[in-house]
Amino acid sequence: MMLSKSILELLACPTCNNPQLQVGSARRPALVCEQCDQAFPIVDGIIDMTPSERNPAPGSYRTETLFNLIAGIYDLVAPLMSMGVWRCDPLRYVDMSNQALGRGNKGVVVAAPIGTGMPLDRVLAPYHDLTLIGVDQSWKMLRKAKSRFAASGEKVQLIRADFQQLPFRDGVVDSLISFHGLHTFADRTKTLREFGRCLRADGFMTGAALVRGQEGVADTLLDRYERYGVYPLLRTAEFLTRELREGPFQEVRFSTYGAVMFYSALRNGLEQAHIEDAS
Repeated sequence: MMLSKSILELLACPTCNNPQLQVGSARRPALVCEQCDQAFPIVDGIIDMTPSERNPAPGSYRTETLFNLIAGIYDLVAPLMSMGVWRCDPLRYVDMSNQALGRGNKGVVVAAPIGTGMPLDRVLAPYHDLTLIGVDQSWKMLRKAKSRFAASGEKVQLIRADFQQLPFRDGVVDSLISFHGLHTFADRTKTLREFGRCLRADGFMTGAALVRGQEGVADTLLDRYERYGVYPLLRTAEFLTRELREGPFQEVRFSTYGAVMFYSALRNGLEQAHIEDAS
């Protein structure tokens, strides 16, 4: 899928926030930021907008490595884990996807992380007037998503990016979906602020996260994830909800099904208005 003008108008350099990106003239396709002299390669239609200076910090988590390793079997394993360990019906993800796409209101919907594209591929058909962008840090997850959407004929722009430095202009996203992202973010506070920056005033965010204190078997596995540095410190549903409320969000709601917390929130419109006035 060629990079459309409508997609280009949503993007900004993740390093310097310059919104004036150009399609480069080199032999290999890339987006170029002339302000900070970075080029972001486009490989098989997937834009790699990970900042070039990004290096794993000492003690960083192995989440990206894990998802690269399991990408090939993720579609098979995820439903089994959901039902057998997390004790959550996978159809709840379908319901939340429908809600997020509906709240997109013919605008821009971002899925971060997109994973392999499941379950969005099941519900996209009626929402042909949306612009859907999938973001992930894992190349292998993105390639699986590309194959999935190519098979279904759905147009989804895929981007590799750091969730703490999303390559979007301020306030251009109408609805954001973050399934199984919140519990994997090393710096949730910074990432939630970044989500809020990209959302328009009163924009909608929904997602799901693994939480402690709900299921004994799940807690045992989550202990191992944390011990071996796969995920950062895992929390209870109440703790994660408090973090959401302390961020740029209002009307935060959540419910738990087994060890999975589903949540939704609105971007704080007043705060966004103040930011726009100050600029």
